[in-house]
Amino acid sequence: MELITNNAGESLVTLGLLLLIIEVAVLGFSTFILTFVGLALVVAGSLVLTSLVPVQLMPIVLTVAIFTTIFAAILWKPLKRFQNRQDTHKVKNDFIGMEFVLDKEIDATSSTTHKLSGIDWQVKAKRTIPAGAKVVVIDTEVGELWVEPA
Repeated sequence: MELITNNAGESLVTLGLLLLIIEVAVLGFSTFILTFVGLALVVAGSLVLTSLVPVQLMPIVLTVAIFTTIFAAILWKPLKRFQNRQDTHKVKNDFIGMEFVLDKEIDATSSTTHKLSGIDWQVKAKRTIPAGAKVVVIDTEVGELWVEPA
């Protein structure tokens, strides 16, 4: 305990960095509170090291609380936007370009199934394709193969 009180600034900075590492590495930026508190602890530790904040419990706790609030107010929206960002590009997979023969006729309103790797996939098309026609996979979605005539 004496080690922590004699090195309060270094202890605060270390604890803040530890919280930031836990937030990013372990929790994957899923919650922001550890980010805000970690940043506040680093700033408060730096202020203690420069003797702008005395090495006493109340001023340190108050400084951490104030900076946590400031970081939350400033960083909440940008971090939330960063967290909700989605990839919109299509992923090319091994099924695209694969060819097979249809068992049943399909059109824009109906579909059939095709067994592939032990999974029954829904086969869909934007236009009518007769049974027995050779088709090529042009796109995939969850459980669906979109095809067109080969």
